Parts: sequence; C-alpha cells; structure tokens
Amino acid sequence: MLLKQKRCGKLKGRGCIDGQKQRVYKSKDEETLYPTIHIESLFLTSIIDAMEGRKVVTLDIPGAFMQADIDELIHVKLEGELADLLVQADPSYAKFVTYENNKKAIYTELDKALYGTL
Repeated sequence: MLLKQKRCGKLKGRGCIDGQKQRVYKSKDEETLYPTIHIESLFLTSIIDAMEGRKVVTLDIPGAFMQADIDELIHVKLEGELADLLVQADPSYAKFVTYENNKKAIYTELDKALYGTL
C-alpha cells in the first residue's frame, strides 16, 4: 500500500489489496479483468492517438471502489504501520490488535469492495 501525507497533514492511501492482477481461483476459461493496463498498451494507444490527431481526456472517479457492494466474505489483515494508523485514527480498534512474529496485526472484514477484490 502506498501512503502519502498531503500538505494539509491528511493521510491518503492507495493500493491493490493483495497485489495480484486477478483472482487466483478463476479458471483460464473464465473471463477475468485486470485492474491495470499493460504499459505497452498505453504506449501503443498513445502513439495511435498522436498520429491520428485525436483529443484525449482522462478522468478518475474518486472512491469508485469504496462505493461498490461486495457479495462475498473477505478478510483483510493490516500489519505494522497500517495497524498503528488505524488505531491512531480510531482508538476503539486497539482492542483488536494482535501480535504475529512481534509485529502488530489487525484482522478486518470488508463491507464494501476494495481495489483488487472485484
């Protein structure tokens, strides 16, 4: 997970929940979607757009994955600094802190989809 502190002091985080591009249990016959594109695809479409004189616009929908419902039970383990940040943001989570190999951990259950889980 990438954590960044903004100039106003607010923390912002982004990351794919398990770092994988697709779910492991999907068979090769099933259609799978990737959360990111291949860099070669990006370069190729950029070249075509430039050669054809196309106008290109990009956009981001803030929190799109945070708004998506999820239809399965998924547990997420927050370790180390992420566990500390959660407790710092809301001290009521301190009672859920466990230690594994001398490292803090908190197990959570997702209510909404997280990037990489759809």
